[in-house]
Amino acid sequence: MRPSWRAPVFLSVSLLASAHAQATPDIPAAVTRLFSGPVQAAWLAPDFQAALSAEQLQAGLDSLRAQLGAFVSAGTQGGVTVAVFEKGQLGVQAALDDQGRFTGLRFAPLVANADATGADSPRELLRRIFSGPLDPALFAPAFLEALPEAQLRSFLEGLRAQYGPLRDVQLSATGATLIFENGPLNVTQFTLDAQGRVTGLVVAPVTPDVTFASPDEARAAFAALPGQVSLLVQEVGVQGAAPLVALNAARPLAVGSTFKLAILAELQAQVSAGQRAWTDELTLTDADRSLPSGTLQDAPTGSRYTLRDLAARMISQSDNTATDLLLHAVGRAGVEARFGQRPMPGTREAFALKNPANAALLAEYRAAVLNVPARRAVLERARVAPLPAASDFAGGPLARDVEWFASTQRLCRLMNDVAPLKETQLNPGVADPAEFRSVSFKGGNEPGVLNLTTQVTTPAGRTYCVSATWNDARALNDPQFLALYGGVLRLLR
Repeated sequence: MRPSWRAPVFLSVSLLASAHAQATPDIPAAVTRLFSGPVQAAWLAPDFQAALSAEQLQAGLDSLRAQLGAFVSAGTQGGVTVAVFEKGQLGVQAALDDQGRFTGLRFAPLVANADATGADSPRELLRRIFSGPLDPALFAPAFLEALPEAQLRSFLEGLRAQYGPLRDVQLSATGATLIFENGPLNVTQFTLDAQGRVTGLVVAPVTPDVTFASPDEARAAFAALPGQVSLLVQEVGVQGAAPLVALNAARPLAVGSTFKLAILAELQAQVSAGQRAWTDELTLTDADRSLPSGTLQDAPTGSRYTLRDLAARMISQSDNTATDLLLHAVGRAGVEARFGQRPMPGTREAFALKNPANAALLAEYRAAVLNVPARRAVLERARVAPLPAASDFAGGPLARDVEWFASTQRLCRLMNDVAPLKETQLNPGVADPAEFRSVSFKGGNEPGVLNLTTQVTTPAGRTYCVSATWNDARALNDPQFLALYGGVLRLLR
């Protein structure tokens, strides 16, 4: 349900106060298309092309990917468009004309004033933050509202206990690296307000590329992860083909936003049956607003969107408000039948049940575990219950039983149903589109939950589904999981 299924495992707080151009709902989708390329001249306004051709822009994007790894997703943080890559993030300043073509485009590292020196420079501030003791005056009030002082102190103390004393801080154009006695950590975002106080900070482990010598080696690496893990690598379209890799592939686990594949599959079926058209429109009301990921929760009441637009946002940006609009439009019955879970919450309902302020409602939901009608009644009340604050999720997984549960076998079947749709091809996830004929992807995560499901067609014309899920009561090492998953994809090239 979160904005980025590739969320850093340790700390991700971003409340950017920036003079950058404000993001609109169209810009993240346009940036996703741009990095999923190849770049098309039709995406660029004439004046833009006069200054920078599609070929020149493609060369620049290829250079960025060489530095930052595969493109993962684009979204907004504090009104700023952010492009997320395997090895870092970039701020994106962009402008579109009324036809959705780029009229301006600029990329900026998300470490503010990286070249500055002195006591108030990013290097020295990072030293003070990660060497301790905690000085709350270094952080903007909005940052401490999202991550309260006690939780921030606990995080920093735990980090020092695990990694040892801080030895050095190294800055680069795309981030910073904290060198601890027991190993390094990446700072992929560090931003300050006008008073020099921290407004955005994202920390993630350093993850090397993983290469497997065989499918059995890949299976063993996933099996060694703590908690519950499922992995399926299955060739598609070959009847009777044995899985290349199968680890607990029939076990239903929590999969986060990957459940949205079932909504897309039901929507496609209704369009194919003539019950709906992709050009049909839905209207946003205040009751429809969920929490991020996505941007529609901030759109004006009464805004209208086509089913195709909402589907693209639901899959490529994992927009939760778009998801709930579509779920209510197509109806739960068909979606639940495809996904295999009854009843199945919408995103707003799930967030409300995870809200500590709604503990009594959650208790009713849990008590009705074998009573589908009773659970449906609780979900109806949850739909209008208060939503949680971002800080409620800072302490780790909340109500992990309020989720969407599916096996990797079912997810591969769902992905195969919708893989031809362009909505699944806007965001390639971990896969590099240059290495495959086609890539269709959906992922999902929240604290303690992570799933990646990809269908790829190789240059040789063979099609595979790779679906992997990881659940644990503790915060997950997301980059480690991504690295393992990337190693599996490299086996298929």
